[in-house]
Amino acid sequence: MHTSPLKKIILTFLVLGASLPLLVSFSGNGSSASPEELCRKLVLTNIEKIIDELEDAQKLSGLSAKKKQKKLIKLYNKSRKHYKEIEFFIEYYSTFDAKYYINGPLVPKSEIEFGPTVFEPMGFQVLEENLFSKAPDFKIIDKQYEILSDKFAKLRDYYSTITIDRSNLTEALRLQVIRVMCLTLNGYDCTVNKETTKECVYVLNSLNIVLSYYNLETNSTPFAEMNSLIKRSIELLNKNPDSDKFDRLNFTANYLQPLYLSVCNCVEELNAGRSQVNYAVNFKQRSIFDINSLDKQHFSLYRDDTLHQKEQSELGRLLFFDPVLSGNNKRACASCHKPELAFTDGYDKSFGFEEKTKITRNAPTLLNAAYQKSYFHDGRIFNLEEQAARVFNNAFEMNCSGDEIVKKLKQSPEYVTLFRNAFKGRMDSAITFYGVMKSLAEYIKTLDSKNSKFDKYIKGDHTQLTRNEINGYNLFAGKALCGSCHFYPLFNGLVPPMYNDNEFEVIGTPEDSINKKLDQDAGRENITHSSIHRFAFKTPGIRNIALTAPYMHNGAYRTLDQVLDFYNKGGGAGLKLKVENQTLPFDSLGLKKSELNDIKSFLLTLTDTSATKKVPSKLPRFNNELLNKRKIGGEY
Repeated sequence: MHTSPLKKIILTFLVLGASLPLLVSFSGNGSSASPEELCRKLVLTNIEKIIDELEDAQKLSGLSAKKKQKKLIKLYNKSRKHYKEIEFFIEYYSTFDAKYYINGPLVPKSEIEFGPTVFEPMGFQVLEENLFSKAPDFKIIDKQYEILSDKFAKLRDYYSTITIDRSNLTEALRLQVIRVMCLTLNGYDCTVNKETTKECVYVLNSLNIVLSYYNLETNSTPFAEMNSLIKRSIELLNKNPDSDKFDRLNFTANYLQPLYLSVCNCVEELNAGRSQVNYAVNFKQRSIFDINSLDKQHFSLYRDDTLHQKEQSELGRLLFFDPVLSGNNKRACASCHKPELAFTDGYDKSFGFEEKTKITRNAPTLLNAAYQKSYFHDGRIFNLEEQAARVFNNAFEMNCSGDEIVKKLKQSPEYVTLFRNAFKGRMDSAITFYGVMKSLAEYIKTLDSKNSKFDKYIKGDHTQLTRNEINGYNLFAGKALCGSCHFYPLFNGLVPPMYNDNEFEVIGTPEDSINKKLDQDAGRENITHSSIHRFAFKTPGIRNIALTAPYMHNGAYRTLDQVLDFYNKGGGAGLKLKVENQTLPFDSLGLKKSELNDIKSFLLTLTDTSATKKVPSKLPRFNNELLNKRKIGGEY
């Protein structure tokens, strides 16, 4: 007996347990609605349900605290289900609302572009923290219900008329798979009630529903394969309700990675095209672990300046190791960023221009440095090009102006030729400070580190990791909550899947490993002048952490064991230091010694030094014999 494609889809969803209130709709003239309109109706239906549940929660009265809490939790779980089913849409079309009003993290937020405004935590995560506590604060709970009700009512009106383009919608679906891999499974939300696997089921069900609307048009093999993969994923998730014990690494490697590929195949089948939005994610790649999965130009000051990048990066490599860029011709970029130490220097704080004097902070690694939206520990610069300029002009670091650098480089016929080739047909061929900065930035963009044991495992070579290392990753991403700040797969503070924001955290770093005094470096507060950023620092990347000791912005800890112990005890506040605005949970994580050892074992699998072996054997010569005596990489 012949079964229609539509009936097959409906039967499949019934098996999966998905709700299909609006799978198909017909207009007045009998023609079927477009997939985009079906999606709109799905979104609006879910929003109506969320509003109803939020309003029901506000009507509870005359109940004991215990009964009210129980009923509120039930309504919360329903509204979370309906939210997660349309999260892909809200996060894409209303990114600001999602971050600041609906499902943002439990920390106050202040952004330079919004002036002095401080956004207090709002939305579902605030509700979760209170509803699942032993002593819920009903005043806070009631306020959050009001905020959410108002916000969803506005979104309902907005989404009723918004234009939904196919290219935008299919991009939103792909970004949602990345969101599950990098945020949902890594403790970004559900940190209190630990219902991560259940919420993943909601997300995958909705993904299947929306893509099924398009399958009505194609009825092709890629959609059938995707449907099968989602079904198997949901079966695994339903069998593993314990978030802390769930094997996230296996699920990511063997289910979500293939699912992302499958969704990409479905989208290609639709010929949906590209939207006009510039994303960090490179939609031409079908794995977020591909070397080119993120577009480095997205993070560049000069996004469209792509001519002669190879020649510029080779020129930048020479400049990076050349002390002629310093005021005394003795210090190079490589003085503080040594390739053998993953482009750090091994000191608690780097040495400054005066040889025996140290500056105030630790030198961060440059591996994967191109994947950031802010630079320096306090995030005061927004791109690679300007970051280098700040170092050169700093009297305590390189102590050399742009004009002086250009004047010296013009004394080298070799450099003149190199600049002419790297900036062919442009004014920089005559050597300009912009050319110096651009070349250094292009070199740093080549310092990729994405081929560690962990990367090889996630790409399919399951001989790479031991059981302890796998368990370490699952603890890192789960019970230990490390993955909620060091986002997979870059393991830095650049927030996926949009990759537009760097996270800053107040963790209460002590002056030293004695743990008796809080370090008094105000950090990001010096930049934003906001008290919520007192002692806040950018979340660093932890790839190659085996090579980058000492740790923290001030080099307070010399070993990974000390770092892990610090976090396990609850950061500075957990050590009884006075940190009034700590964003790190300051209660103990309760990790056993064996669990800490497993996390350490995992961290050591993130080492990849393939980009560190390109030190030049010689530097360009000058018409000045004194300059020709300079040392590759600097003297100190």
